[in-house]
Amino acid sequence: MSSSKMPAGQAIALNAELFAIRLGVVKATSFDVKRIIIITDSLTAARRAVDASVHLGQAHSLAIVQALRGFFTNCPDRSIHFWDCPSKAQWSLHFLAHEDATSTKIAAGHHPATSLLGT
Repeated sequence: MSSSKMPAGQAIALNAELFAIRLGVVKATSFDVKRIIIITDSLTAARRAVDASVHLGQAHSLAIVQALRGFFTNCPDRSIHFWDCPSKAQWSLHFLAHEDATSTKIAAGHHPATSLLGT
């Protein structure tokens, strides 16, 4: 397991979650794995992650779909699973990841990956 952080700028919660899913999927598909498990407290973001239609955060969805296309190509035994873990449950791993992500304050600079309008 690995950990990394990337500034997202000012973002609505849904786009921040979508960005986090994007980072996780792109990273996971860079390894030779058979199964990816995404643990999220936003099933809306999970649905949007694989929705290539026009919506706020579409750029994240397109990056996810592109990564998954390569992941599934010629490998029918691979899978991705989205697990719903409500924040109020405070499941230890999800809670620690959430606390770590939201406690870090970084100046986003001129071109953050997300914005109030979404990308």
